[in-house]
Amino acid sequence: MKKQRLEQTISAMREVGLSQIIVAEDRAISYLTGFNPNSMERVGALLIKDTGEVHSFMNELFRFPEMNDVISHIYRDGDNPYKLIAEHLNPGKLGFDEKWETVHTISLLKERPDIIPELGSWPVNESRKYKDTEEQALLEKASQINDMAIDYGICHIDENVNEKDLADTIENFFRQSGGINVGQWQVVCYGADAADPHHVPGDALPHEGDAVLIDLVGLINGYWCDMTRTVFYKSVSEENRRIYEIVRRAQQAGIDAVRPGIRMAEIDGIVRKVIEDEGYGEFFITRTGHGVGLSVHEPPMCSPDSDEICRSGMCFSIEPGIYIPGKTGVRIEDLVIVTDNGCRVLTHYPKDLMIV
Repeated sequence: MKKQRLEQTISAMREVGLSQIIVAEDRAISYLTGFNPNSMERVGALLIKDTGEVHSFMNELFRFPEMNDVISHIYRDGDNPYKLIAEHLNPGKLGFDEKWETVHTISLLKERPDIIPELGSWPVNESRKYKDTEEQALLEKASQINDMAIDYGICHIDENVNEKDLADTIENFFRQSGGINVGQWQVVCYGADAADPHHVPGDALPHEGDAVLIDLVGLINGYWCDMTRTVFYKSVSEENRRIYEIVRRAQQAGIDAVRPGIRMAEIDGIVRKVIEDEGYGEFFITRTGHGVGLSVHEPPMCSPDSDEICRSGMCFSIEPGIYIPGKTGVRIEDLVIVTDNGCRVLTHYPKDLMIV
């Protein structure tokens, strides 16, 4: 077990009054143990008690390693893993992993009708928000590769290269650089397509004056990178130039605002005000950012309704945008890690307006 991460999780359990939780998301198990069981439809879970007692329940197919500080329980296909877990539960409240499939939750509850189910992902998620030195180094390495990928993509913009082909070209670069893209796609948008924040690349070709929005993600050594740049093809209109500069100022205002103790909602408000003051508030339709780590979207969220407080060690994106349906879109995104007196920006590709 990763001792410090386990201690942080147990502390968070006590904070919300949970004496026992089930951890079943593969990434959460990996965070706590360093091993990803890749359980798919089978049961792979940890039972954590606030006493520090930890049980693992794994199918023998997972080859889950023995750990001195974990009580290991191995089952085979055909065995009842729910009965095995049930034998080690205390009556009363049990925090269930929000990612655990309903069939597993119900099957366990049938074994122990004296259990009171509670949402139980918060303790691990709370610990995951604060990146330790090892995690920060992995996030920085991933962002370095993303800087290279965005440069590679921009250099391959061409009138004969459609969105999908450019996205595939960038994805190949990621793979050659040690990255993989799990359940995502590289977002490449030309012109009016850039008005869709999560556009799926298609057959569109770039035309002179188009905004070219490229949002790249990749999983590298277990940690995600995420960044966006918007450039313009051959020329830029005065309206697009103005929109770009507004987004650039808003994004920098957000970065400048990051510091321990500030509310995430306040950061979002600072970013949003820049865009609203210029008359484009109705076209900023997303939150300002989201946490990044073992998942590409994870706590904390930098949004108007967030009650999170910014703390040292958090990693999240600052990514304001203006999206005008049928016309254009601009987004600029970097990842930041909160430091003791501000933040460190992980992605460094230039943000001055660029015509390619």
